[in-house]
Amino acid sequence: MPDVINVSGGDDGKPQISEIKNYSPFISRSTACPAVATLNGDAFAMGNTVERLEHRVMGCRMRSVPSDEAFDHSTGSGYVPAHEGDYRDAIKNGKARVHLLVHEATIGGMSPAAASRLRRLARDAAAGGMDGSDYTRSFTAQSFVPFFAQRLSAACVMWGAEGILKGIRQQMHTHLRRSLAC
Repeated sequence: MPDVINVSGGDDGKPQISEIKNYSPFISRSTACPAVATLNGDAFAMGNTVERLEHRVMGCRMRSVPSDEAFDHSTGSGYVPAHEGDYRDAIKNGKARVHLLVHEATIGGMSPAAASRLRRLARDAAAGGMDGSDYTRSFTAQSFVPFFAQRLSAACVMWGAEGILKGIRQQMHTHLRRSLAC
C-alpha cells in the first residue's frame, strides 16, 4: 500500500509513488537482513536501514553469475540473486516511478533519496506557484526545504519516541501479568 501517490505524474508523465519508511537505526540480533545487504550503521549514516529497505521495497537485479562467489561489499564484486521487491509490478512494467524515502527515527535523519525528493518537491511547488505554506510558523526556516525538513524530522523523532513508549508499556504489562499469575 503506497504512502503517497501523485497521479498527475512527474516529468515523464508517469504517476509518482512515494513509499515512506521511518526506521530505528538500532538493531538487535534478530534483525532481518538479506544476505546481499549489510548492517553497517556503525560506519555509515543510514547503514542499518537504507540498503535492506531498498532490497525489500525496490528489489534488485541479478548481478554476475551464480557460479561466482557471494557479493562482497568491500570489493563491489560477486553474485547477487535477482529479487523482486514490494513494488515489482510498478517498476517492472513501468506503470509508475517509485521513490523510497527512508528516515531514521532517533535523530530524524533522511536518506539522500528522501532529501533529493524534498528538493524536487520544492522546485515543483515554486515552478507551479502552488506553495501555500505558512513559513511564519518557524523561527528559522523561511523556505520550502528547511521548513518541511524540520517538520519531517520532528515527526520522525516524535513517532519514534511513541514507539519506544509503546514497547515499554507492553513489556510492563507482560511483566505485571507474569508476576500476578504466580
